[in-house]
Amino acid sequence: MAKKRIDINIYLLKEKCGGKEFWDDKEFIAKISGAGSSSRKISTRKHLVNKEGIEGVLYVKSPIKKTSPEWLEFIQPALGDKVNTNQWKNQSISALLVIQKHSRQFAIAFGHGRHLLESRVIEDRFGIKVVLNSVLPDKIRSMDRQTFEASPKISRVQAIKASSVSDYSINPEQDLLRALVGDTKEPYADLFGKVIAGIDSFKASIPTELNKLNDFLSLILERSKSKDYLDKTIDGQPSEFSWVENLTPVKNKEQIEQLEAILCKEISSGVNKNIWLAIPEILEWSGLRGFKYKKNITDEEIYEVLDLELFISTFEKGFSIEALKRRDVFVVYSNEVPDKSFPAYKCLYCEIKQGNELFILNGGSWYQVDNTFQDMVERYYRSLPIKKFELPFVEYHHSGEGDYNEYICKQKNSEYHMFDRQLVQYGGSYDKIEVCDIFKVKGENSVGEFIHVKRGRSSSSLSHLFSQGYVASTLMVRESGFVSKLNEQLLTKDVLEFPVKFEARGYDVIFAIVDGAKEKDLDIPFFSKVTLQNIGKTISSYGYVVKLMHIPESAEYLEKVTEKKRQAAEAKKAKQKLPRKLKEKKARVVKSKAA
Repeated sequence: MAKKRIDINIYLLKEKCGGKEFWDDKEFIAKISGAGSSSRKISTRKHLVNKEGIEGVLYVKSPIKKTSPEWLEFIQPALGDKVNTNQWKNQSISALLVIQKHSRQFAIAFGHGRHLLESRVIEDRFGIKVVLNSVLPDKIRSMDRQTFEASPKISRVQAIKASSVSDYSINPEQDLLRALVGDTKEPYADLFGKVIAGIDSFKASIPTELNKLNDFLSLILERSKSKDYLDKTIDGQPSEFSWVENLTPVKNKEQIEQLEAILCKEISSGVNKNIWLAIPEILEWSGLRGFKYKKNITDEEIYEVLDLELFISTFEKGFSIEALKRRDVFVVYSNEVPDKSFPAYKCLYCEIKQGNELFILNGGSWYQVDNTFQDMVERYYRSLPIKKFELPFVEYHHSGEGDYNEYICKQKNSEYHMFDRQLVQYGGSYDKIEVCDIFKVKGENSVGEFIHVKRGRSSSSLSHLFSQGYVASTLMVRESGFVSKLNEQLLTKDVLEFPVKFEARGYDVIFAIVDGAKEKDLDIPFFSKVTLQNIGKTISSYGYVVKLMHIPESAEYLEKVTEKKRQAAEAKKAKQKLPRKLKEKKARVVKSKAA
């Protein structure tokens, strides 16, 4: 006869700082909002637990209420008065069992007991760590993951039959593990049950004997600290979970506060080497007038480019992270399209180094990058060849990417052809594809070039740039129908048709980025380097050579930006002086009346 078991959901509480060994219930019991901005601890009844070596406190939410199910209100009118529904009530009991073991605190949630627990005291990713070290890699049942890119996507893949990690099509360079469910390894199955699941909490099916709980707590703590999941396989291959350590979201509140303090210090110092503003979505540059940092301002305070220093100068009471989180950045269009606003904190990108550790703020979230993974990504980025910046290419001083591309292609004796905004309608998920922005024909002694141009270095813009190059490059080598459609458009151009069976060798795919002065090295966010590595390796596998190109902004263009900064700084000073003058005038009036 099978042992009787109970499903539990258990949390590990963070280690307490500040001299105290453990959290007390004033700290770990969640609070609810009261009148105004006040809050109060959720009401609970405490019951001591002390039996068979288990010592703890059971917190039961009070009062225990009976409520009618929502569907009853819907169906009751059709039942008539003869049916007594007063007994059709739900009674939900929420409880939290808190136990101290091995100098740590564990919280087991019963019913809706999770909502009794304050989120900030929960150890991040504890459950995932236990599962990683206790699950069979070839018996994974479900996996939640988030892509590590400019526009993160969260997905859940659930197998009908338990499958190997490799069957889940993991992208080790871009996937973040968020949750994991799988079959338990044999040595741990007696205490954990057959199937285990982990997020921040650990879910297992444990024996109902209370005296087994101590062994269970000891084992999950040991499993959470282990690195077994990184061990190589029997045949010497890397672990199927080795990719998990590459990218880790930072959830620890204290650590985030430390990073934000460093960020605030660096911004306030004016040394903003790896900090900049970038709209977290793809922008339509045609019809875009510029950006503004306050809602109701004059046309003189609309700027062509985002500038962190200029933005910081608009903080009248000084810069702080709290003030930043209350601010928005506005995108202004000229064709009667309403202004669009974005939270300023989500527009801030930064890379912070603490010793050998790299932390990234992107889209309002913090991430920590594994050192080995970081070195691998940077090494790939540095290995890419650079296309020489020479005529007919000139420094950027144009009204948009389209104008710039057209200018380059119209220069005398230019070998380049304008493909920008000329879409190939191929159908399906690949409808309306732009092959590239600028194209150079392949010669007997020269390579052909598919050049993709993008202004700015925001993660979202660069993600769009790299994706455009990837899709077009893939279709050229894999879809003869797409090449035929492209050839139909080339009838109006002085460009020979491509062979329907296109051969990528002899062609370069060039990502040209418009950003900064000529003397400035081309650098892009780490997020974008990850995307570029992932896409670049695939494009190279087709036979293309992937290159980068830096298109600098002209001194005249940058001077215009600097002048706008200067004007904004002067306007700010004038505004700050005005209240003082009014106060002085008021004081003089009061003084004269008193006389």
